[in-house]
Amino acid sequence: MSETTREGVQQSNGRVETSHHPETDPQRKDKNYYGIPPIKHAHWTWQIPVYFWIGGLGAGVHLFSTVAQLLGHRDEALTRTSRYTVLATMLISPVLLIWDLGRPERFYNMLRIIKLRSPMSTQSWSVFAYGNLGGLIAARQAAEDGLLGRDNFLVRLVKLIPARFLSLVALPVGLNVGSNTGNLISATSVPIWARNWLFMGPMFLTSGLSTAPSWLSLVLHLTRSGEEKTLRTLHRAEKATLVIEAGLIGASLVRMSKWSKPLFSREVAPLFVGGTLLGGITAPMALLFGKESRQKSILASVLALAGGLAFRFAIIKGGRISADDPEAYFTFASEANAPQPEDKI
Repeated sequence: MSETTREGVQQSNGRVETSHHPETDPQRKDKNYYGIPPIKHAHWTWQIPVYFWIGGLGAGVHLFSTVAQLLGHRDEALTRTSRYTVLATMLISPVLLIWDLGRPERFYNMLRIIKLRSPMSTQSWSVFAYGNLGGLIAARQAAEDGLLGRDNFLVRLVKLIPARFLSLVALPVGLNVGSNTGNLISATSVPIWARNWLFMGPMFLTSGLSTAPSWLSLVLHLTRSGEEKTLRTLHRAEKATLVIEAGLIGASLVRMSKWSKPLFSREVAPLFVGGTLLGGITAPMALLFGKESRQKSILASVLALAGGLAFRFAIIKGGRISADDPEAYFTFASEANAPQPEDKI
């Protein structure tokens, strides 16, 4: 027995069939949300992954410089390079953020209040605070380098800035700048990001830490400055951070499980597999674990820096694909697969 209703719904043996519903129409092969993404993907352009890369670099550089200071290692070339690098990264970062926002007042509005439970709010304030601290420290360095004149009121005033103390104060703020970018994107409904909430922050921070010694080593080699002890220490730091980064990426892939598929798609694989895993980690490690030379060190540093940038572009592009996939979202959002605070690896 069957009858056709005015809406064109055919009832057969108590089963409702329509001509379009994916679960009742046997003619439809796709069983997703009508092929329509249930969430919107991030419309970030190139400014955001570059900002992520620069922020991680600035945080890592400051960490290595401060640790060297605490251990009593004095190298003026290392200190000078790190301080000016932090200043440059913190000048460029707000420009990239405001550029992506489209309207400068939006960044100002994010500083009107502070929400400690909001990664966006804490990141905005961290960039603001870290930039000001980095500016004061760099000003002291500029006065010591004679860039503000030799003996005038401004130089005497700036030399009163306690650069070493401010370096310690800025350290936790800088580390938050480097790691919170990962926490920021994991606090979303994008499957590939949200599933990896446990490792996303540490992975971003470690990636920043791996680019930092590479940058310092590259600058010191190109300018032929820095002590041999400093260069050897940076060489060891590059190897150690690359190994840790590789381990965290591996753990993240296990954590993301089937939701990591976008990273191996035709669009993203050249960045993730080619640029990050092979070009940014494997190749530099092969160069660094071999016989040391200035040319090999420079090449390894360039590859590691490029790999860190490729990694961030891959994560952003992978998230865009993940958000556009209805099946990925619905399988992730089910109770069995959604990340829970008590989840363990």
